[in-house]
Amino acid sequence: MLSFLLDEQISPLVAEQLTHKRPDISILSVQTWQQGIFRATSDEVLLTAAREAALTLVTYDLRTIPPLLRQWGDLGLSHAGVIFIDHRSIPSNQFGALVKTLIWLWDAEHQLLWLNRIVFLQPQAL
Repeated sequence: MLSFLLDEQISPLVAEQLTHKRPDISILSVQTWQQGIFRATSDEVLLTAAREAALTLVTYDLRTIPPLLRQWGDLGLSHAGVIFIDHRSIPSNQFGALVKTLIWLWDAEHQLLWLNRIVFLQPQAL
C-alpha cells in the first residue's frame, strides 16, 4: 500500500491539505514525522528510515537522490519508492496542484508494490 513521506523541501501544509481532502491516504511530512528527527539528515539516513517504515519519499531533490538510488541499485539495496517532482512541472508553492496530483497518483497506483519504484510526478488535469 502506498504511503507518502514528504521531504523537507515540501511544506507540511501539503500533508495537512491532502489529509483534509482524503483522510484515507497516509501522508506524513519529514518536518513532523518522528518528531522531526529526520530533518536535515543525510539522504541515506532518510531513505533507510523511510524504507523501514514502508514510506515512499516524495521529493523535489533531483540533484542528490538519483545518484544515491543508482548507487543503492548497484549495491543491491532497496528503498520503499521515490516520487520525484520537478519545479517546472509542479512549482513547490502550488500546494493545490501537488495535492491533486498526489491524490490522482494514490487513486491510480496505491495497491501496487512500491519497493524500488521510481516515478516522476506530472500534473494531472482534475
